[in-house]
Parts: sequence; structure tokens; C-alpha cells
Amino acid sequence: MARKLALFKQTFKLIFVSINLTQRRRNGIETKERLLQSTESLFASGGFAGLTMREVASRSRTNIASAHYHFGSKEAMVLEMLKTRIGPINAKRMKYLSEAKEAKAGKPLSTFEIFRALILPIGEEISKSAHSRESLAQLVARSFTEPAGFIQKMHKRFFGELSQRFMNELRLAHPRASDEDLFWNLHFVISSMLGALAQHRRLNDFSEGTCREEEVGNMIERLIVFVSNGFEGGLLHIK
Repeated sequence: MARKLALFKQTFKLIFVSINLTQRRRNGIETKERLLQSTESLFASGGFAGLTMREVASRSRTNIASAHYHFGSKEAMVLEMLKTRIGPINAKRMKYLSEAKEAKAGKPLSTFEIFRALILPIGEEISKSAHSRESLAQLVARSFTEPAGFIQKMHKRFFGELSQRFMNELRLAHPRASDEDLFWNLHFVISSMLGALAQHRRLNDFSEGTCREEEVGNMIERLIVFVSNGFEGGLLHIK
């Protein structure tokens, strides 16, 4: 009887410890998620320089020690936040590009097909909700107005491989174009995309109600057509 009781106590203790560890892990995940959400909000409104770990911790209803535990530094925290927002979009971009290449069975992609793979995923993300549209637009706009050093780190971590893949496809699509021309035109494409995302809220007022900012799918399709034609128009001097 005593042996059975001891075994029962040991089993109960193991179950209790397991439940406690599970709860602590869950609490840790929830705390980290709150920290990332606060980081996104503060970064979008004030940029990297205007963000502090103490302010992030306060808004997340936790302490600064917890912020240091999960991320170690302000830069690591911001980069992790950007990874959670940009990572899935870039994964879709790669996926759509691969699918387009597979469908062409070895033939070069058209300019439209390349930029559709680049732009459509971010359109799908901002179409999820008004909050997602607003927060991502602010985040994108802020990310590319940061100091050069931060942008270089961000580009290397999140866009290095992506840029190479899309540039390679543009080279195949336009074999007579120089890299200088391709890079200039791609720069104009990305600037157009960022501007459209950052300024989409003004469209309704600017057009006096003719265009509606809520029509994200329509905006994205028009943007893809616009930048594709503009990119090719910038190469017309090549004989």
C-alpha cells in the first residue's frame, strides 16, 4: 500500500511539473509575441532611434529583463520583428516565382510574371484586414527611411537572396540589357511599390472618392501592370 501511495505521489508530481513547464513555455511565447507587437507599433511610429527596450517592455506589460531575455538587444528585437512580418511574404515571393518558372517549362518569364511574384504576396498580406493593411504600410514606409547602416543590415538579412533570384530572372527576360539599366529600373519599381503602399490612404481624398483605398486587390493589379510597363519602357533605348 505504501509503495502504491509513493508511486502515486511521484506520478502526480511529474504531471504537475509537466503542466507547470507547459504553462511557463506558453507564458514565454505570449510575452515574446506581445514584445514583438509593441516593437512593430513603436518602430512604425518612431523608427529605430526612437524606440527603447524599456518602452517596448512597458507597452507589453512586462519588464525590461524579459525583453533582454528574449532578444538580447534592441537591434536583435527589431530584426526579429521584421523577420516575423517580412519572412512569410518573402517565402511566398520565392514560391510564386518558382511556380511561374515551372509553368514556363524553361522559357524566360515575362516582366509581368516576375513582378507579379514580387508584388502579389504583399498585396495578399495587406488584404487580410484594415489593421494589417495599415500596420504593414507604416512598417514598410518606416523601414526604408531608416539610416543607411540599418537598411544595409536589413537588406542583407531579408532581401539579399531574394534580390539575386529576381535579378537573375530579369537578366533572362532582358538578355541585352546591362545590369546598370536593370538595377536602375528595378529601383524605380521598388520605389513605386513602397510609395503606393505608404500613401494608399491618401488616394480616396486625392481622387475625391473616385478611387477607394479599401480596394487593395485592384490597387495591386494596377501596380503590377504599371511597373511592368514602366520597367520595359525604360529599356526601349536598347537596340
